[in-house]
Amino acid sequence: MRKGTVVICAAAIALACAAGCKSVRWQLGSRTDFFPLKPNTMWMYMVQSKSQPGRYVVTDRVIGNEYVPALKMNGDVVEEFYNFQGGGVRPIVYYLKDGFITRLSGLDYEKKQIVVPVWGRSTEEYFLPVRLVPDLSWSNKLFPYGKGPGTFGIVQQHRSFPETREIVVPAGHFAGCIRIETSSHYEGGIYQYKNRTMSISYVDWYAPNIGLVRTIAHEGDINGDEMERVELIRFQSPTKAAASEQSSQPKSHS
Repeated sequence: MRKGTVVICAAAIALACAAGCKSVRWQLGSRTDFFPLKPNTMWMYMVQSKSQPGRYVVTDRVIGNEYVPALKMNGDVVEEFYNFQGGGVRPIVYYLKDGFITRLSGLDYEKKQIVVPVWGRSTEEYFLPVRLVPDLSWSNKLFPYGKGPGTFGIVQQHRSFPETREIVVPAGHFAGCIRIETSSHYEGGIYQYKNRTMSISYVDWYAPNIGLVRTIAHEGDINGDEMERVELIRFQSPTKAAASEQSSQPKSHS
C-alpha cells in the first residue's frame, strides 16, 4: 500500500508539472544565460563545510577575457578570494570547447601574472554546457592536481532538471532555476593504492542571468549526509558595479 501510494503521488506530481512548468521551460531558452561571465560581475558565497571549523566567504569577480601567456590561450579570467587565513586570491580561467565551458583552476599569481604551479593545473573539461537547459546528461573526468604519476581522478556524471520551486538563499528569491545533480567517483592514485573508494554527490542550482545560487554536497548519493553547503549572499551585476563606481567618485566643482 505504501509503495503504491508513493507511485500514485509521483504520477500526480508529474501531471501537475507537465501542466504548470511550460512557462518555466519556455523561459529556459537558448538566450538565457545561466553562467554570465561579463566583466565586473561579482558573486559572494557563504560556505559551511564539515572540513572547516566555521563558515567562510568566497568572492568571485570577473576580470574579463584576456590572453594568458602561461596557458598560451585566451580565456575569461575570474579572481576567487577566500577570506580565511592562507586563502588569498586565486585565478580561474574559463574557455569554450565543443559546446561546453572548460574550467582551469589550481592556478596562482606571480608578480600579477597568472602562473601554473609545478604540480600542474586542474582541467575540468565539460564543466557546464554553453546552452544550459533541462533534461541534459553529460559526463567528464577531472584531475584536481594535474595528470601525473600517482595522481587521482574524479569521474562525474551530470544531469539537469527544471527546478519548479523558488530557491531562497540570503541573496534573495530565485525562480526559473535549473538544477544539476552530479555523482562523483574518485579513482586512481591514493584510492587505488589503498584500495579505497569515495563518492560525493552534488546538487547545484543556477538562476537565469545570475549564475550559481546554491550548492549542496552529500556523502555518497544525494540522500547521504550533507558535507558542504554553498549559498549566494550577494550578487552584483556589471551595471550596478559601474553605478557604484561613479557614485564613489568625487564631484567636480566649477
